[in-house]
Amino acid sequence: MDFQVVGRGVAVTPAMKEQAERKLSRFDKYFDNPSSVRCVVTFSVGHLDQTVEINIHGKNTDLRAKVKAQDAYSAIDLAMDKLEKQMRRLKTQKVNQQKRNSLAEDMRLDLIEEEKGDEIPEIVKKKQIALIPMDVEEALDRMEALDHSFYIFIDSSTSKTCILYKRQEGNFGLIEVEA
Repeated sequence: MDFQVVGRGVAVTPAMKEQAERKLSRFDKYFDNPSSVRCVVTFSVGHLDQTVEINIHGKNTDLRAKVKAQDAYSAIDLAMDKLEKQMRRLKTQKVNQQKRNSLAEDMRLDLIEEEKGDEIPEIVKKKQIALIPMDVEEALDRMEALDHSFYIFIDSSTSKTCILYKRQEGNFGLIEVEA
């Protein structure tokens, strides 16, 4: 792996760098081409704790763990646990995906006729909107007044394009677009 160790508000000691690289080198075996994998470890200090953020970028994989702990070394261990959990989850998803693909392996799908309703959906309406600067509360009011499940606007305090949306449990989410 290609390692980059960064300190934000803290000087990264050689021992911290060595510990991070030693722990993360265990993941080399999980990648087909470990030399193409980039790993960024960021240490930062809070008021009462230390934060470690680890980003692993592979060709088709992005993993991220950010944890807070009393010291940097225990934060690395907690982040490693979090990354391992993410990798197990990815493996499960991959296995489940393979099972779904194998569902109809014993069928000759080429002989089954397609129904006319099985067409690919198409865009039937296009709309242009003017983005208006407003605060989140006003955007929420407008979204509810229109009875839409989402609303696009420019946040007047940050000047960022935002998408306000209704979540399944009834709460709301906000996406800020980075340019």
